[in-house]
Formats: sequence, structure tokens, C-alpha cells
Amino acid sequence: MKIQVIDNSGLITTCLTDINTELVCSVDEIQALNTVEQFQPSLVLLNFAVRGEKTPEYIRLLLNAAPSTSVVVIAEQLAEESVLECLISGAKGFQLLELLPQYHARLVQAINNREAWVSRIMVAKLLDRLRQLKL
Repeated sequence: MKIQVIDNSGLITTCLTDINTELVCSVDEIQALNTVEQFQPSLVLLNFAVRGEKTPEYIRLLLNAAPSTSVVVIAEQLAEESVLECLISGAKGFQLLELLPQYHARLVQAINNREAWVSRIMVAKLLDRLRQLKL
């Protein structure tokens, strides 16, 4: 599995040392976008702090560059509204940074199995939001 980490803190990469993957790390969002286009990773782990509130737009750019890539947003703390915006923009999951060391292997396995990595509560909120958008 090819994984690209887009993180300006270096914290995400340290959690992935025990996973046998082809790993590329980027700290600059422009360079990362170019690398995603060339590398075509299966999974992108994107630190929300890299683009902040512009993360949903950036997710769309990443998916335009590599349509079959799954994007999972990683953040220290994030309001539910921001998580929902990222999911609506195409992210396949969200994970709190502090719990990444505990869940990284299961996250990678879920994405590799073409599943989403989202809490059941967030799935319910996402469905409610999508229903509101349809009205």
C-alpha cells in the first residue's frame, strides 16, 4: 500500500514506523499536491493544520489529482462542523492525532479494505447533513 503523509509537524509519520508500506512524507502543501499526482497513493493522511479552514478545498484538489486516493484528516482538535465539511469534500475519514498511535494500524487496514474511518456518531451527523443539503 502506498501512503502519503502531508504534515508540517512530523507527528503523523512517527506513528507509522511499524507499518510495512511505501511511505512518502511532505511538509509543503504545493509539493504534496504534485507528489500525490505523481505517486498516486492509496491513502493520504492529511494534517488539518497544514491548510486549516481551507482543508476541504485542498481535499478536492487532492482528489482531482488522484481520484482513487482515500484521504483521512488528522487533527489535534476539530469542531464537528469542520469534520463534516472535510467528509462532504471527499475525505474518507477523520482521526484525532492523540489517538493515532493507538489506531493507525486499524485505520490503514480499514482504508485498504475500502471502508471509511469515521465514528458512528459522525456517520449519523453526516447523513443528517446530507439530508439537509437535499432539501
